[in-house]
Amino acid sequence: MSLEANSLSGKQKRRERNKSVRHIGTHNKKDNKLAEDIPKVSGPIEADRFALARIMEINDMQQAIKKASYALTELAFQSLPRGLRRRAASHNINRLPARLRQKAAREAYSSAPNTPLFRKKVKKIKTPRNTIQEFLRRQKSKKWLETHIWHAKRMKMKDIWGYRIASRPNTKSVRITYRSFTRLSIAHDASYMACIELKGDQAEIVSVLNSLTDKGSPSVGSERFIKGNRIGATCLYEYLGYPTKLICPVSFLWKPKTKDTIWLWIHPSAINEALVFIKLAIKERKSTHIELNDLRDEILRFELTGPRSTALLQAVLDPVADESVRGNAIWKDLSSLRSSCSLSPGSVLGLIVQDPRLKFPQKVPPRSNDIAVQDQQKIQGILTQWPADAADTTIWNKDIRKSIFDNKIPEYGLNLRREQNLIPGTKLEPTAEDAQIPILLIQRGGPSFNRPDVTQKPLSSHELIEGWSIIIPRGFGLAFWKSLVFAGARVAGYDDVRAMHFESGMPCFPHDYPGTRAFEVQRQLTKKAALEIWSKRPPGKRVNFIKRGIEHPFESAFETLTTVDHMQTEAQNNLAARPLYSLICGDKFVSEFISTSPKSNALLSKLGIATDELDPNETLVKIRLKYIDRGKPAPHAMIYILENQQDYDKYTFHIRHQSPLIKSKRKLKELLEINGREQNIDSNIPPKSQHIGYITNGDFSLSLGYGFGIGACTVEGLKKLNAIDTSQNRSLKSIVLVRNPTSLEVRPAQLEVMC
Repeated sequence: MSLEANSLSGKQKRRERNKSVRHIGTHNKKDNKLAEDIPKVSGPIEADRFALARIMEINDMQQAIKKASYALTELAFQSLPRGLRRRAASHNINRLPARLRQKAAREAYSSAPNTPLFRKKVKKIKTPRNTIQEFLRRQKSKKWLETHIWHAKRMKMKDIWGYRIASRPNTKSVRITYRSFTRLSIAHDASYMACIELKGDQAEIVSVLNSLTDKGSPSVGSERFIKGNRIGATCLYEYLGYPTKLICPVSFLWKPKTKDTIWLWIHPSAINEALVFIKLAIKERKSTHIELNDLRDEILRFELTGPRSTALLQAVLDPVADESVRGNAIWKDLSSLRSSCSLSPGSVLGLIVQDPRLKFPQKVPPRSNDIAVQDQQKIQGILTQWPADAADTTIWNKDIRKSIFDNKIPEYGLNLRREQNLIPGTKLEPTAEDAQIPILLIQRGGPSFNRPDVTQKPLSSHELIEGWSIIIPRGFGLAFWKSLVFAGARVAGYDDVRAMHFESGMPCFPHDYPGTRAFEVQRQLTKKAALEIWSKRPPGKRVNFIKRGIEHPFESAFETLTTVDHMQTEAQNNLAARPLYSLICGDKFVSEFISTSPKSNALLSKLGIATDELDPNETLVKIRLKYIDRGKPAPHAMIYILENQQDYDKYTFHIRHQSPLIKSKRKLKELLEINGREQNIDSNIPPKSQHIGYITNGDFSLSLGYGFGIGACTVEGLKKLNAIDTSQNRSLKSIVLVRNPTSLEVRPAQLEVMC
């Protein structure tokens, strides 16, 4: 049996080799055609043509030999990309593409000849009579996005925030997602973000929103936003609750020209709370001319992040030939734009594009850094003076959105048109019946602040946190989504989006916003899931947190940082109870509130803030920290002040005495041994009085190369830390100690305040 199998495999190998040699020179047909098209003339030109053809023939021969030799040692399923491989392909050949089934059958026979084929009988799932009613029945407790079916086949789905949302891909994709988000493009369906429309008198809308938003940041009615060609971002508070009663961060966009309509994008975990206080503000301000509309079922939102996002959109979007739409002309002039970082933060483009199904699938051309001089001049002119009517589009019109949805051509109608093409695979030409879809392109990103005490600067390139947001009317979500995916965008779930925020050093709502109702709800969900995993392990195989003195191992209990007994207030407006501790935001407010200079009180009084009403023990500020030693922080890790000067010298010795020429750890260790000052650090756990904060998200950062964490600390603790640095004249500022919930030791880290 084995000799026969070996002989068969040898025959197959020779047959494959002869087959590949027989087809030498036919793989690169375009180059051969070019060689044939060269005119046959006598003289040196004919010699050049002959040499070019000979070079092409040699290249084809080398490629064919390489491909034939590789095919002999490669199995059928190994020739597929990783995203198309299936584990069941080794058992069922029909799961492979048709072009590989014959080769897979030969491989299966050579490995086990004359083996009978046993197929497992699988019970067929009974399809419902009415699929639409069945899908609607499944959405009673949670809502589906338009791309739900596509995501459900490829990603892990979870019920959260009232939606059924994709959390992460089925494949192991942590590093793959990171590489795509740093080098290529990441696509995320953010249609769960609630879009709320306020329509009415402009002055009344501004008055209502000013009573709900951050007073330290630019107003909703400022000149930079009121034109409608730039999106704004601020924080939403309870009615007259600034600066303590934070609800969530929001983004907003005014309608161009008319300026009587504004769209607000609010996170779904805080939408009910936000609507309660928006309606309360309208009632209290007696703004009876303001109309509030919920556009959650009418507007979709996709987010693209990464350096190749602009090139991907240029390949997918096909603007209509309409000179009246200013945004279409601008988008064509920006065809050579490499990255969205060149645009002003929050720039908005209004486009009217063709149905992407007509040109499906679209492909992104290879990147080129060579830009013509004329294109450079066009781009420079647009960037220096952004047109005022660039954001004007018909997506704001409710009747037009409904008409486009009702008159959408079904997929089978396009397939009938494709059958009539003389050449299979030819792209469809737009007709009068095809929909012309109005969309909004929003450059997502913001300016970076680099101040000595407060920073908003990202940890790496702007391309990692900036990209494009696409606003699309309902009904065309799957069409645009498939085009983006086939053009090369990698798909990310909300867990991947949080990981992208972490790698960029930016907080993610609601996980990193303590003091809000949404954080408390998310905190309880996280605690319940972690407690279930811990309790399933046997007592001898799980961490005993009681013996280690950890009171809250599965949550960030910020209420333990203060001396207040009752941290919850009574529920109001049929909402969950709000914690007594609060989170403050805004670069001006945070920097002045933390500082001890006498000028800070004067600036805070201009903002209408009474510092006597704010207790520093109950006020939190967002922070991020990086480890100066080995290790990495974990979620819910505790942050302590480093008071002792001797401990400070021990923890920071290798940094303060490190030579810039010594970069290896081995040489650094030898230096420490020669100086005779290397000592074992006594990692005693600091007392509870030095506990100033928690880490809400921590891990090893792939972009930084060491442990990194995002969390929050009390204002009183940060003031105490600054006072210790000043009194002891420390060269390295803001050094703290971090203890993970499962650890018996602390690690040094450097803290940084975020606004």
